[in-house]
Amino acid sequence: MGARLQLSRPGASSMACARFCSISRSAQAPRACHRAARMLQLRTASRQKTPGYDSDEYPVSTPDYPRPRSNAGVADWASRQFKKSAPGNVAKACLLISLEEEAAAQAAYAEADGLEANHANMRGGVGVASTWSLKRVHNMTNDVLSAFYARLRDLTPTPHPPALLQETSTSAPAVPGQPEVPETPHERHRRMVRSYPLELISAVNQVLFERHGYRRQQAHGDPRNSLLSHVLESGLGSPAAMAVLFQEVCRRSGLDLLPVALEGGRYFVLVPADDSVSLRAAGEAFVVDPYSQGMLLSASEVKELFAVEDELRPCSNAEMIAGVLTVLLELHWCAALGCPPEPLLSVPISLEVALGEYRDVEVQTRTGEADGKRYFTVNFLEGQAAQHSGGGGQWWPARAYNLQRAVAAARKRVWLLPGDLQAQLQYGLLLFFDTQYQEAWQEMGNVLKEARLEAAAGRAQPTFTAEEIQQLEVLLEKTRLLRGPKVLYHSREF
Repeated sequence: MGARLQLSRPGASSMACARFCSISRSAQAPRACHRAARMLQLRTASRQKTPGYDSDEYPVSTPDYPRPRSNAGVADWASRQFKKSAPGNVAKACLLISLEEEAAAQAAYAEADGLEANHANMRGGVGVASTWSLKRVHNMTNDVLSAFYARLRDLTPTPHPPALLQETSTSAPAVPGQPEVPETPHERHRRMVRSYPLELISAVNQVLFERHGYRRQQAHGDPRNSLLSHVLESGLGSPAAMAVLFQEVCRRSGLDLLPVALEGGRYFVLVPADDSVSLRAAGEAFVVDPYSQGMLLSASEVKELFAVEDELRPCSNAEMIAGVLTVLLELHWCAALGCPPEPLLSVPISLEVALGEYRDVEVQTRTGEADGKRYFTVNFLEGQAAQHSGGGGQWWPARAYNLQRAVAAARKRVWLLPGDLQAQLQYGLLLFFDTQYQEAWQEMGNVLKEARLEAAAGRAQPTFTAEEIQQLEVLLEKTRLLRGPKVLYHSREF
């Protein structure tokens, strides 16, 4: 007889304060979340401009921040602000994701039975003001600039010190027949970066990994390692989060880097955005691997390590943010099921699981015995899977933390990648598992429409196979029946 596993609440460790968090233990969680939201909204940093640093991003004027009444309100505000920031500002978008995750976790604890008295577990690692205002990143950027020009002093007889980046200006070599054009400090710094990109990358590595001790996560499975705020304070990060941090510091230092997505957006390496910046040696192009402490890898090494057959092509900011969300989504899903997060042991979000055809795993919902709430139930009928899962948790409502956070991450991915049918199907499946049958029916119905159009057009590489389309049709009908008569009127659409 299979072991029934109960959906566990996130443990106290998942809400533990980060190592460098300076929030008082007597502070209340809503107040901390409001402070973080206000720092993200107001951004009153100085207008003093460092190379690559956009002063307009941090206006002196401070519009009124509409203070939400609860942590749930902060999470809702962060979700709305995310659409205004993404995909243009990757770092701010990732901070808003972090704030929404933190506030939602606080709200989940506040609403859970019997946890109101345990305020220490409810606070979590909300973080200090310098994290949310990105002043911490700004200070690291200043350290990078100092280290960069210190390195140049060893290479050139008359290096340009950081002081020259403030108000002074010189003249660039005149074009024949043209008057001299004044060169601003910002332009001069950009020219130095284009001439010495390896020195700047070495300076970033020195500041991030040697001086501040940032390093890769100790083990896969902690969603906090994908939250930029937690990475800034704890020093531990996932591949995607470390790439976001490295890219932001380089951008503020004057070197624009573009992400290259690997492993379905779960891992990123960086390449120069400007063709005039060369990372080549002996005819071989090199990329920066932030997760390996800024190591330079040749393109051929990356293709061999990650089994990439095509050329390495940069992806968009939207795809990079979606990669961060992919990791969050999968980890929350595994936490909801109670299965291990490792790829070989985890249960995928798939049509087979929804239809009960995936190995010996059954995912279903049922009604609570006394309170009438819905519960998310997972049955592992295979002994080995049940042994790995550790089913000593407690019942958790289906609309609560882990499954709800997976749905929220999937919703953002669909918004960022509007033409990605796989992302849309994943979102529809999560809605189905959360018993939001009306929304799931609509989302999967739209996916089925597009899949049929692809099949009719005879695409060489369609998104879904004929078998998957058939499975989707069966699941769509099952969803319609579960939802009831409210969707019968629209059933002809698909």
